[in-house]
Amino acid sequence: MKPADTFHTILAGCFPAVCALSLMSACSGSDKTDPEARALFDGATTAYENADYSRAELLLDSLRKAYPAEIKLQREGMALRPKVIEKATLLKISTNDSLMAIDKVEAERLKPKLKWVKTPRMIEGYWVASEGYNPSFMSTTAIQGRVSEIGEFYIVSSAKPSLGHTSISLSDGRSKVSTPEVPYDGESNYRIDGGEIITFSPAQSDTIGGFALANSGKPLTLTFHGKSSRPVKLTATQTTALADAYAYARAVSRARQLSVDRQRLEATLQVARDQIARTVPDDETEK
Repeated sequence: MKPADTFHTILAGCFPAVCALSLMSACSGSDKTDPEARALFDGATTAYENADYSRAELLLDSLRKAYPAEIKLQREGMALRPKVIEKATLLKISTNDSLMAIDKVEAERLKPKLKWVKTPRMIEGYWVASEGYNPSFMSTTAIQGRVSEIGEFYIVSSAKPSLGHTSISLSDGRSKVSTPEVPYDGESNYRIDGGEIITFSPAQSDTIGGFALANSGKPLTLTFHGKSSRPVKLTATQTTALADAYAYARAVSRARQLSVDRQRLEATLQVARDQIARTVPDDETEK
């Protein structure tokens, strides 16, 4: 498709009336502006006034790329663009703040359900749902959902006696999710006191946590896979414990990322406002 065809498509809805006016001006000799270029700018202005900032930016991009020789319109477009970015960024900040507030409320709701665990021998502690906490966990065949100090959810599986397992799965009888395999390496997958422990990374644990959250309050089947397989029943309480830990970690992690995003948006807003302040209207430059 030729560039001209592309711009005819973009101009749909804003071109006919504006183009007619532009053509009349051009014929009278009072305005030599290309009518399609004028329609692009006027369409961008209308989109801006209607708070359709994505369309405004799209039309300004089209104007800049297709009509570089339209100096006056290019200058007007350069003056309009930071205004579009300012309003669009303010809208994003508002949405960001609303989402961050929701996640903070969710984290505050769930935190009382969690227990902080850290013994003198541990380098780092972790949060675990109080209902799912078992101080003798390492001597059982079970899994535990944990949340690190920085808010990352991860799964630890324990099998005693040893099963040679390298992965686990959860099932509700109709659907099933599994972790990736973690081969025995003496670190993430290691042996201790006749049993075995696997610490799955946050990325490897996500499907299990998400499935538990989707089935919170329901009994599930946990299966250990490896040299042999062993199914274990999770009670509704154990599933809820996994779900609460996962939901807490998700809320904390999202709130943290939204805080980072807000800083980026604030920087974008400041750049846009600096550009607005530096922009001199055409009528002032002609004085």
